[in-house]
Parts: sequence; C-alpha cells; structure tokens
Amino acid sequence: MKVLVTGGAGYLGSVLVPKLLVRGHQVRVLDIGYFGVGHLRGFQPAVELIRDDIRQVRKDAVFLDKLIQGCDCIIHLSAISNDPSAELHPELTDEVNFQATEALAAAACKQGIRFLFSSSCSVYGEAEGERTETGVLAPLTVYAISKVKAEQLLQQMATPKWRPIVLRNGTLFGYSPRMRFDLVINIFALYGALFNEIKVFGEGQQWRPFLHVADCARAFVHLAEHPPAEHLVFNVAHENLRVVDLVDLFRDINPRLNVNFIPTADPDRRDYKVSTRRLGETGFQPQVSVRFGAEQLVDAIVSGLIPDPESIFYRNAKWLKELQGIGSRDHKDVLQLMEAMSAVRPAGRL
Repeated sequence: MKVLVTGGAGYLGSVLVPKLLVRGHQVRVLDIGYFGVGHLRGFQPAVELIRDDIRQVRKDAVFLDKLIQGCDCIIHLSAISNDPSAELHPELTDEVNFQATEALAAAACKQGIRFLFSSSCSVYGEAEGERTETGVLAPLTVYAISKVKAEQLLQQMATPKWRPIVLRNGTLFGYSPRMRFDLVINIFALYGALFNEIKVFGEGQQWRPFLHVADCARAFVHLAEHPPAEHLVFNVAHENLRVVDLVDLFRDINPRLNVNFIPTADPDRRDYKVSTRRLGETGFQPQVSVRFGAEQLVDAIVSGLIPDPESIFYRNAKWLKELQGIGSRDHKDVLQLMEAMSAVRPAGRL
C-alpha cells in the first residue's frame, strides 16, 4: 500500500513509519515539523516528506488533492497532543484535531481511501469499571472533547463501502526517535534516572490504561492491513494500572528511589480502565509490558541515547508555549526558527 501518515514525525509517527517501511509499504509523511524531522531522513527506503500545516487540507483544495493522490490508506495522527498543549490554544486545537480531520476524512471517503484515526482513551474521562467501546464518553478536557467530536463525525460518515477505523490509544510510554517527557511513565523514568526521585501529585489512585509506543504503532499497522469487518472503534492498551502501581514498579527497577507524594487542591479527575477484548478478537496482542518498557527507557536515559533529556524540546506544552504566537503566526516563520536551532542541537535530532 501507499500510506499517508499525518504527524509522521511525532512521538508515535516516528515509531510507526519504519514499521510500515519494513512491511513493504510506501510512506508519505505530512508533518509541520515543530519538533524536528531530521530523524525521518535516515529511514530507508526514503520517506516522502511534506513539511506543512495539516490545516492546509481545509484551506487549499489543490494541496489536499496532491496530498492524498495515489494513497491507498491514511493514518491520521496529526493533533495538538495531550491536555496541557490543547489548553494553551483551544481554537487551534479544534482546527487541528477536529476541523482538519473532517476535511481529510471527507476527501478519503470520496476517493475510497482507507482511513485510520488516532483517538485516545481519555474520552472516557472519569468512569468506574472497565470501559468498553460502547460505553458512555465523558471527556473532561479540551483535548478529549476534540477527539470525541472527531470520532462522532467519522462514525456518522461511515457507510458499508467506507468504514473509518478509530483507535482509542491508552497512555503511551517508551522510547521513540522523537521523545516526549510529558507522559507519566516517561516522566518517572527521566527523574528517577537523573535525580533518583519522582514526584506524585495527589495520592496517585487514578487508573490509566498504558501502552508502549511500539505496540501502538503495531496496532495501526495491523488494522491498516487487516481492516475489521464488524467494528469501527477499538480500545488499544496493554495494562490498566494506578499511578501508585507505577511507583512500585519504579522502586523495583531502582530500590534506592525516593518518592515524594505532594498534596494538591486540584486532583486529576481522569480515572478510567479499559477493556481491549474487541481488539484482541482481531488477532492483535501487545508485546511490551510496562515493566520492561520502563526499564528500557531508563537504560536509554542513563546511556545517553537521548541527548539533553531535560530540554523543554521533549515536553509538548512547554515547547509550544516557547514558540510564541503559534496559533496566529504563519507556520513557515516557526519552521525558520526550527531550522536555525538545528545548528545548535545534537546531530540527528532535528
């Protein structure tokens, strides 16, 4: 297949793209490049890279036609990702996460192109028991609301001949060529490795479904190659754990680890577990446990595989905030800044 991956230079996309190449697929990537694209240039065979703003699919019909020309499948990852980043600019979040999805999906539907959408288990918000794909959605944040809107739109667009696939990803973790250290397991790995201490805000009793980034990439490849005939929406996760369970896990990795529980007046209300039975019935099973993936990431930090891991470059919200005016400036202005920074960052990271 010829596969378009939007957001292909991001945390998940950077792991997904080589898996598609290994499987013999042709890959075209659309990514604005706020977090660098240099790591894609090393992938072989060559990836066709289009460095532009996903919002162009709404504004420029010619651009959209060229973008999807010849494609058999679209894996749509582009998004303002995570809650803090989305809260910085709610209007931009809606434009990217919902409106651009609407335009891209409409074009895919018209041309009969397979369409996979990256959603999030955060759409469940605060819920008791294991949530199935038919359960009530209760989004608590701008980010989660944008994902719910896009999901609902895609399900309304579905026909017997065009069936989009929605993957509700759990909380990701693990090493990627485009690292993020604003995800809970990755944060614990970073500060545990560098400072022998982790901080837990509140009591840490919230449940989360966790998923290694490589397993998430494998799930996209699996469903792209084996489109399901029965269902449109799938929970994608491996282990449901509480934050305090993660503390025990990291204490097992490092018995000298100090844990600091910090009381908070504004506790995190997001609290949910998910069932992955539906995805398992398609023949897919995750492979990387939280314990193994966490230790692997700690090793990567200690060995220096990730240069300057404390940089805000690895934290979406802080980096986007640093790029002042991101919602109103022309994206090419920001890309010029990124290119200028490539001269001062370690080789191969931008």
